[in-house]
Amino acid sequence: MSLKNIYLLVTIILLIFKGYSCERLHELIYSSIEGSAACFRRLNGTHQTGCSTSDKGAVGVVHFVQDHDDVLWLATNASAGPYMAVVSTSKFGLVEFLIDHPTNIAGVLTYENASDIPSFFTHDTRCPNEFSSADGNQCSSSKEGGVVWNEKGTGLLKREIPFPIFFIPESRYEEIEKISHCFGRFNYDKNNQRGRSLCSIQLNSFMFAAINTEVCMRRSATSTIVTTTKVCDPLGDQNVYYSLFPRTKESKKQSITLVTARIDSASLFDGVSPGAASSVVGLVTLISAAAALAQLIPVSKSNLYDTNILWTLFNGEAFDYIGSQRVAYDIKRGVWPPNAPLAPTDVKLHVEIGQIGGSLSDYVNENIWPLNAFVPTLAPSTINDGENDIQIFLKQLSNAYNMTIPGIFNGSLPPSSIHSFRRILSNVTETGEMLEMLLVDHKETFTNVFYNSALDNSDKIAYAYKNISMINNVTFISTAELIADGLMKETDTQVKISRLATALAHALYQRVVGEAYTGNITVSAHLVDEMLYCFLKNETCKLLSAAEFGGNEGPREGAGPAPLYVGVTSWNTVAPVFAGHLLALLTGTQLSLNKSQCETKPESGYTRLWLKGWNHSGVCIETTMNFSQALSPAFIISDYDFKSGTYSTWTESVWQTMWARVFVSASGGSACVAAATGAVSTLIAALLTFWLRRHSSLIFVDPPSATIVVDDAASGILRSVNC
Repeated sequence: MSLKNIYLLVTIILLIFKGYSCERLHELIYSSIEGSAACFRRLNGTHQTGCSTSDKGAVGVVHFVQDHDDVLWLATNASAGPYMAVVSTSKFGLVEFLIDHPTNIAGVLTYENASDIPSFFTHDTRCPNEFSSADGNQCSSSKEGGVVWNEKGTGLLKREIPFPIFFIPESRYEEIEKISHCFGRFNYDKNNQRGRSLCSIQLNSFMFAAINTEVCMRRSATSTIVTTTKVCDPLGDQNVYYSLFPRTKESKKQSITLVTARIDSASLFDGVSPGAASSVVGLVTLISAAAALAQLIPVSKSNLYDTNILWTLFNGEAFDYIGSQRVAYDIKRGVWPPNAPLAPTDVKLHVEIGQIGGSLSDYVNENIWPLNAFVPTLAPSTINDGENDIQIFLKQLSNAYNMTIPGIFNGSLPPSSIHSFRRILSNVTETGEMLEMLLVDHKETFTNVFYNSALDNSDKIAYAYKNISMINNVTFISTAELIADGLMKETDTQVKISRLATALAHALYQRVVGEAYTGNITVSAHLVDEMLYCFLKNETCKLLSAAEFGGNEGPREGAGPAPLYVGVTSWNTVAPVFAGHLLALLTGTQLSLNKSQCETKPESGYTRLWLKGWNHSGVCIETTMNFSQALSPAFIISDYDFKSGTYSTWTESVWQTMWARVFVSASGGSACVAAATGAVSTLIAALLTFWLRRHSSLIFVDPPSATIVVDDAASGILRSVNC
């Protein structure tokens, strides 16, 4: 092997060992905090909200916060700052003090502890979507008096926070134990920390967007010309709609009863928005009722009736009603649904299944679940007729539910999608041509004290999965059989939801057919159990696996619920797709077609989907279900004034990575010694170099001429020889 090759090999080996040593050194210094979720930045037409770090992250000394004395110490007396406050969700209220006194705070790490659950945890405002409410709404976060719907709301979801906040769920509690061990070993004596090695945390969640939506959208538009980088995206996704009977431009004109609920929820942290009481209970109730009504009234009888039911799931409602604003706006323009657009006067009744899950845990040992129906004020000339029509439907619903659902008239309307219709379609809502009813589980303050938060999970609706097998893998066991066999109880959440969904389906049957339903078709609590499991526990479940596109191979990666946060329009989330496909699977008609045949154009008013089906062999479903864009009108109106407040203007910042890690920072004394040693070494090296240059003639002697000889005179090559 030549000398050159040996040198190259040695160099490669040294580089490998150097890289390996550096990696080992990095692992010895830093320990990643796995499974954390970060607070991130959103913007609207006037300001920015949420959190961000610098592009190099935020570093702070760990301190566990237990009480108000700890936050006072951090803000006023801590000597080794900045500090990273570690606080359980039960003490998260103390973070507000730190936000108001951020000078010595690098960030906050909050964690969920199953043995220390907070009594409330909601970071939306006291009046959610206050500035997108219809006229006459009495709720105001900034004034005393009137109704305050979200009484426990902190408003952090809509506030600019001066430091990063990360969240660690209960499933990753071992990360907190790791930090606690580090804290106990290095930081326990809080009064003697200056000049010592201390346990520290680094958080990184740098956000590219800033200021407000108008600025970030302009910067994104500019960046597409110069570079491929953008700084923010509009919030938005897809709405889901399905009609009992197919609708075409040529079909018989039918009046519409619109039944709606919301898909989405929200929280302060990325990817953690379970929405159990906020949205999932309403979503499951709507899908279950739609599936039951599809059995009660076959599509083949559509020509017999003058009323059609249009079921719709809105997305983005947590952020100034994005989905419902878009639908109301498109109805006003005469372009929704695209295949057979509605006129505003076509909708005779709008029934919204609002927030109904918060009180389920309050009645966990009782077989009741009290609900209320809010009815917006009608014009004086139509109020009597309007009340009569609403009262008829309420009576039908109450009779089927076997419990009185009182109507609340002329009161302030809780946060709901109805606000969008009352603002945008006021010409028909204020006159009573479009009657409206909101079904909720409260009268004034929300019963859900975890509204739009990371802790609005299955425990808050008293849900426990029963995991009951289907008959022949396709049939759900009826509620009556489940109770008779002891598999469920009257007090179970699944049973209560199934009975409400049954009541809604039967009341709507009477509205379409004109007479009360006398059969025995009901919503199965078994179906409800599976749906709740899919949306709250694990998206790799039986129902959603059957409702997947037939081309998907193998199970989806990762167990856990799909986040219900609306996301951004450039990237569709899975929640509306799951909800839409499930509606299609449970209500559509199964055709004996293969995949290629299924992809042929269906009859007018229908779409076709190739889904996996119950046995995962593939099935062709013909359905009236479809999707429409849930993007605020603000982003499709040219030259829209983002400060006007007419439509939702929420955007989300772009970011690259989010991560957290714990390490032990060097003491001040060690740093000083290292700096001094480096300075002295540099000075000595400089002096030695200077001396060597001055005395080089004495130290280095020229070699004698005999050491160089002509080895081959003919070739003229000079060779050196060692003496």
